[in-house]
Amino acid sequence: MEGPPQGVPPREDGERNSAGNLRLPPRGSGLLGRLTLMEWLLKYRDRIYDDISASRGLRRYVVDSLLVTLVGTVFYGFVVGICIGGWQILYDPIKMPWILVFTLLLCLPSLYVFSCYLGSRLGLLQTCAIAFNATAIVSTILMGFAPVTWFFMFTAPESHHFAVLINVVVFAVAGFFGVQFLLRGIRAVYADVPTPPAVEKMVRWWVVLYAAVGVQMAWLLRPYFTATDVFIRPRTGNFFVAVMTTLWQFLSGEGW
Repeated sequence: MEGPPQGVPPREDGERNSAGNLRLPPRGSGLLGRLTLMEWLLKYRDRIYDDISASRGLRRYVVDSLLVTLVGTVFYGFVVGICIGGWQILYDPIKMPWILVFTLLLCLPSLYVFSCYLGSRLGLLQTCAIAFNATAIVSTILMGFAPVTWFFMFTAPESHHFAVLINVVVFAVAGFFGVQFLLRGIRAVYADVPTPPAVEKMVRWWVVLYAAVGVQMAWLLRPYFTATDVFIRPRTGNFFVAVMTTLWQFLSGEGW
């Protein structure tokens, strides 16, 4: 029996044709076809890693992952906005995509420069493809959590601190899966040779940098959970102090 075609790892699960080869869902050129990347990110990650390693369809991956990121975060922002009401129904879907997109654009040059300096063989477009797909994973997970977020926020409409904390937790969980995708992608590219230890260690530190920039970006674009006509508040304070204050007030019973 003919084995799987070259470039399609046999360890992926999915429907197979009569020849025993893995049958992947088609990715058309229209909007729905590009959003099929969501299914690939959830089911066929090994194929994506293989394509990026072989530099196949890199521009398509970057464009499609950016589109998935925008669609997923707009949807999640709308869910949060309808729980708050007022102008946030419009503001949250506009601002939440930029948390992920702006943060990645700010941090991507450092990922490429330092990984190359420490021995990475990835090209710029390959680095962009892995990073943008990791961000698309985060967005896809956020879409999956959207009904849960709506439930908790809808059943506790007067608890501002609870709304903040539940969304921080959801973003943290989604971010974990994005980091997992990124690290597995780096290892997959080096499947035929040992991954330079310095590169993988650098990527882990870069994830910390990305998280720090991301949470501060979220702070800069606030408010999200207050029914106000203010689009962005003046630059004051920082995310880390605000979260510690919110957590303390939540545990002490304030804001319920």
